[in-house]
Amino acid sequence: MAFKRRETVMEAVDLNAITPEEAERRIIAGVKKYATNEANWSKADANTPYLGHIIGMGIESSNLADITMSIERQFLTKKTRRVPVAEGSQEFRLEEGELGRLRILDGQDATAATPGLSIKMLMDLGHMPRNEAYLSRVVSYAYIAAIGDGHRSNDSLRKVIDKVSKLSGPERAEAAANLKAIAQQARATEGLLADPKALAESRQKTCQSDQAACDALAQELSVVQGKIKGAASADSLSALRSEEAEIKTRLKMSAAKLGVSSAVAKEAARRSPAEEAKVQEIRRLLQETLAQAEKIA
Repeated sequence: MAFKRRETVMEAVDLNAITPEEAERRIIAGVKKYATNEANWSKADANTPYLGHIIGMGIESSNLADITMSIERQFLTKKTRRVPVAEGSQEFRLEEGELGRLRILDGQDATAATPGLSIKMLMDLGHMPRNEAYLSRVVSYAYIAAIGDGHRSNDSLRKVIDKVSKLSGPERAEAAANLKAIAQQARATEGLLADPKALAESRQKTCQSDQAACDALAQELSVVQGKIKGAASADSLSALRSEEAEIKTRLKMSAAKLGVSSAVAKEAARRSPAEEAKVQEIRRLLQETLAQAEKIA
């Protein structure tokens, strides 16, 4: 259930006039109205995910666009002048102009789904000066995702342990068998977290699968566009145009998914001290829960 809150109006501030820590505080306060997990939101820091209920703020993924607007309303930037990347191109880069309202060039996608990663995105896009001391404390999206997997696995295992503890007879035996299977999955997750190389290899497999899906859609689009060139009637052309539009939409979504999985695969092989601390924290939780599971099983 969503907790009650009041809407607040925040005066926009120049991003170059405040610290990353102050920008982070403003972002967290600004997304409060989308959060449904008050306990997590109230103690949120740079590495608290917006999404999810176990360790996140409980925000639904459909609200990420609203979070973008929330961030944009709060800040001003001098990166307001649009310059085409090439003559006649629809794509552009942002260069310094008059101080004005922030417009996030690349949007607020999954790879910026913590306050710290949002700050990193603003720095990457040139809206804020880079602050390496701040960025050293920001956990990458690859490890936000991996640690989230660990917490979800731990939560599932705890629920099964609680269920088995309340049962007896044949029902307990059946639940205990399920407990062993869930424990095995949790142990595999803990093993992946323990080994950056194994984690990166696992994420690389996901990336390869996403690449294959994207390539297949690109090939499908190419076939349809070839048919469009040879369409014999207005009716067949109309049907092919509809099919083309539908494939383009799927391809755009597939490409976005590939972009995320590609970034995750690259980041997973590197582990900062901040990420190592987070990993060790969830590994300890998993190990404690697995020890409980072994006693019951």
